[in-house]
Amino acid sequence: MVNRSTAEKNMIIAAFITAVSLFGDAMLYAVLPVNSEEFGLTALWQIGALLSINRFVRIPIHPLIGWFYTRYPVRNGLFIAICLTIVSTFAYGYFNEFIALLIARCVWGVAWAFIKQAGQLLVVEAVTESKQPGKLTGLFNGIAGAGVVIGMVVGSLLSESFDTSSVLTGFAILSALTFPLLLPIKTRSRGVVQHVENKNSKALLFMVKDRRFIVLLLTGFVISLLFQGYVKSTLSYWIEMRDFSALSLLSSLSAATLTGILLTLKLAADPFLGYWVGRFSDIRQSRTEWLTGSIMAVGILFVIIAFHLQTVVWLSTLILLLLVSSIVTTLLDADAAQYAADSSNKHYVVSSYSMTVDIGAALGPFLGFTLLSVVGDTALNVSAALLLVLCAFILLRVKKKDRKNEILNDIDNHT
Repeated sequence: MVNRSTAEKNMIIAAFITAVSLFGDAMLYAVLPVNSEEFGLTALWQIGALLSINRFVRIPIHPLIGWFYTRYPVRNGLFIAICLTIVSTFAYGYFNEFIALLIARCVWGVAWAFIKQAGQLLVVEAVTESKQPGKLTGLFNGIAGAGVVIGMVVGSLLSESFDTSSVLTGFAILSALTFPLLLPIKTRSRGVVQHVENKNSKALLFMVKDRRFIVLLLTGFVISLLFQGYVKSTLSYWIEMRDFSALSLLSSLSAATLTGILLTLKLAADPFLGYWVGRFSDIRQSRTEWLTGSIMAVGILFVIIAFHLQTVVWLSTLILLLLVSSIVTTLLDADAAQYAADSSNKHYVVSSYSMTVDIGAALGPFLGFTLLSVVGDTALNVSAALLLVLCAFILLRVKKKDRKNEILNDIDNHT
């Protein structure tokens, strides 16, 4: 049995490896759109394809990686992930033709699927030992998220003084330096959970029919669709449509620059916000209530943003939306970790949740821009709010039924 301190140490190590692995990917999101010629790109669609193909690669591969982790230790998967990260990050700077970069992004998609599931499995293992899903999920997401901030900010700044190829090569070398971090990771010989869980077909069938599991996947899909997909990809469009002439400080900034500032602000706040909210939800033992309340709050913010209010009010609401979305993501990931910790099929839960989230994130940009051109931003944001309210209502209804069943079971046990 892995004790609590070791389990949490494993999780933190995986979070640091995740953060370093994200340097190159995050830098690409910041640099590629403005320096596309340096990468040998000749059309805007090529930029979009490179930044999205890794998500589509991950969707079909998640079940295979889930299968891998039922047979091999997490350390093996992280070793493969680091190797693939080094190859892909180095390739970003070395090659300057679309097809080669597309292959590199596909390689990164495989690497990230290995990293993502490894991190989630180690979070689940730590949650199983300590029963603090909010705190541990917030801690992991915070450390990993710092890698995105460093990649975007530091990578962008360094690319102004040095050529992009050198910076990306440096990030690849930093990834190679994380190999020694794998040595202290100690988990069971056949992954975090024994292979026997795959043989538990009755438990697996129960999960497929379990209301809580279905709602967890549904909510994960909607949240990733809206936040990781729609909001993240259309944020610059929203800002471009606003008139900032009344604000002298902002009127001189381009939409792309202001978008970068807002995303950096959100990413910088994530490590602190996610950790403390997650920890508070553990203390209060009311994660579902906090999750549904946060989802309702985001729904209200979507409605406010949908209408053309005074610029300062609109921008303040947008910042609040980005910050509250971090709370929602942390609480939802914590709920998924707790469900997986309680399940006899942890690998299946982790791979299913990862795949569902990636499907939402991949569809978000496509559906967002398509529907924006058809119904407009006001109708689309109001629709997003209604979808969030529906998710919150379903979550509360399932929670209410589960509590009722628990009460009935207690009564039966005492009679």
